[in-house]
Amino acid sequence: MSEIDDIEGGGEPDGTPLAPSGLTEAAVAAGAACLSCGGDARGAYCSSCGQKSDDLRRSSFVLARDFLRDTFGFDSRMWRTLGLLAIAPGRVPKDYAHGRRSRFTPPVRLFLVISFLFFLTIGLTNTLFVGLEVEFRDVDEERLAQAVKQAEEAGVTLDPQTAGRCSFQGRLRFFVKEKDLENDLERVDECIGDAQRQVRENTAAATASADKPVDEAEIEEATQTVSRVFTGLNWAVATPREFNDSFNDWLPRVMFFMTPVLALILGLFLRRGILLFDHLVLSFYTHAAGFAVIGLSLILTQLGAPYMGLAAFAIMSVYYIAVLKRAYGRGWVKTIWTAAMSGVLYLSILFGIVTAILLNIVWQATAG
Repeated sequence: MSEIDDIEGGGEPDGTPLAPSGLTEAAVAAGAACLSCGGDARGAYCSSCGQKSDDLRRSSFVLARDFLRDTFGFDSRMWRTLGLLAIAPGRVPKDYAHGRRSRFTPPVRLFLVISFLFFLTIGLTNTLFVGLEVEFRDVDEERLAQAVKQAEEAGVTLDPQTAGRCSFQGRLRFFVKEKDLENDLERVDECIGDAQRQVRENTAAATASADKPVDEAEIEEATQTVSRVFTGLNWAVATPREFNDSFNDWLPRVMFFMTPVLALILGLFLRRGILLFDHLVLSFYTHAAGFAVIGLSLILTQLGAPYMGLAAFAIMSVYYIAVLKRAYGRGWVKTIWTAAMSGVLYLSILFGIVTAILLNIVWQATAG
């Protein structure tokens, strides 16, 4: 019987299975030869090709278990990494970027684990990441009369009763429970309906004053955009959970995208002797720390602690400065200046992206 026949026939005469190279698995386990190239594999890896001495054949259950354990498991390295991130800001990214990696959880893995736990916390605490709240304001008669007069001078008709009752401003509230949003839905719906009718009437009046026949199709086209925005805002106020769920679909991707953005921003301010890789490592670890701080503030908010949003922002601001100081070893003045400028640029980009996403959600909510 040939060697090929031995392999296809199931192994040795005593039933011991053969590895692809013709060697028994027991022999490979003992370190006789590599499953891939047949070289010396007396350690955990082959000395010739570098392959791990393991055929990776597992049941589906074991594969799923190993994946979850390797991805989300809190081993000793994970606890060490989290501890040093907390008590020695900047040390982990500095050591990892300069080759001392075996003691720490890799930055991307830590980012994924902590961000997963962060969004899980939002779900378990039934917290809305963002909610739209409408605040109505009382307008005194003098200011109202002045506004009506200015509108008339501009050729726009303004109903004093509607304007007085429907003077409001919208604001976004982050990390809030649905029951804590104070919205008078009936009044919001009424005012938005009045605003839509008034826009339509003013558009028709402007068309008529232009000495040309009133075209209903043109009026409809001119008012459609404004009406759609109003309808979308009404939907966002009336159904905060759906509005928030739509935003949450985007948020993980936005935050993952912002990690290289922060690295590129730091590259603008810190270039001499520092690689983009160093900035990227620091960015992933810092974002992971940010998720941890905000997640903890959410939990404390549920327990009744006040002003946790402001506290989380203050903590992360100080933490970011400490990270840059330890990681790059610059003076305090340069570090604070770099932290301030890069932070403002980072937040501007983030808020710009968030605003664009929110506007798109409101716009798409009334599509069709």
